[in-house]
Amino acid sequence: MPPQRKLLRIVHPRSGRKRDGFHVFMENLPRLSNGNSCTLLLLTLWAQSAGDGQRRHDWTRALAVRDLAQICRCHVRTLQRLIAWLDERGVVQVRRPGIGLIEIRLMYRQWASLPDLGTPPQAVA
Repeated sequence: MPPQRKLLRIVHPRSGRKRDGFHVFMENLPRLSNGNSCTLLLLTLWAQSAGDGQRRHDWTRALAVRDLAQICRCHVRTLQRLIAWLDERGVVQVRRPGIGLIEIRLMYRQWASLPDLGTPPQAVA
């Protein structure tokens, strides 16, 4: 008899609590991410937009695209394609305050209504 797979069980906190957004984020992350770099990017953006413990920020501070690429362990161009793809799908909103800088807002409140993952951007060889 093969071993049964264990599924991740998410316990929802009472509504109105600060962690509600995190549970929505974690429920939809596997469905909306294409894995590896995309998951690392979304987790990094969640951490950057979490605020200083006092209040949560909607937008990340201005982040260098090169630094994000290092965190996600991918090339800068791959990261730019990934961000454009996530923006096009409505997973994030993007602002560019300067050359090489990016501010991103996770649209996690609308993630439940988004369709499942489409075809991710492909690197051109």
